[in-house]
Amino acid sequence: MHSTQIRRLPPAVVLFFLLAAGCGFRSSGPPEVGHDRGGIPDLRGARVLLLPPQVVVGGHADLERELVFALAERGGEVQWITPERMRDRLDRSPELDIAIDRLAVQPFLAGQLERYGDPLFGELYRLGVVESADLALLPFQVRERITGDGARLEVSASLLRLRTGRVIWTGVLAGDTGPPGSLAATASAVESLARRVVP
Repeated sequence: MHSTQIRRLPPAVVLFFLLAAGCGFRSSGPPEVGHDRGGIPDLRGARVLLLPPQVVVGGHADLERELVFALAERGGEVQWITPERMRDRLDRSPELDIAIDRLAVQPFLAGQLERYGDPLFGELYRLGVVESADLALLPFQVRERITGDGARLEVSASLLRLRTGRVIWTGVLAGDTGPPGSLAATASAVESLARRVVP
């Protein structure tokens, strides 16, 4: 009679696969420039949380301000809930316990997501309820790439459905090359994102 041996995986490996399954994770590595997955609905008339950039690598100039400006300029009919407004609300409502500048975006950095889980789901769900919004634009990473001609910024972002935890769209957009840390390079990168989100 043959005995069956069960191979036990290390706890860290088991935890990784459980988290991956719960988040709808596809292990494919972080998306690169040109990546465009999913679709962006018509946002006219929608209330959308515009979350602040999360993981920022390299130099940048007035990144958040330029991002807000670029989207507001193109999306006049979109009701963007800006990071500044959300911070003011959270300061007045500490019981919400949400740090919008330090969100749990590690799964987005690791690979493609179809659905995101807690703690991010719970935090954004609560924020969506108090702001009467069901969508959020999450710039989860901004990287500065140094080239022979200077530097360019790459913005990785996802559009999220707050009530279901669905990732509607993920893309990586790049701006024009400019001096490292320059306002021109920042403005070019966020304008690329704005053109994609609000055609």
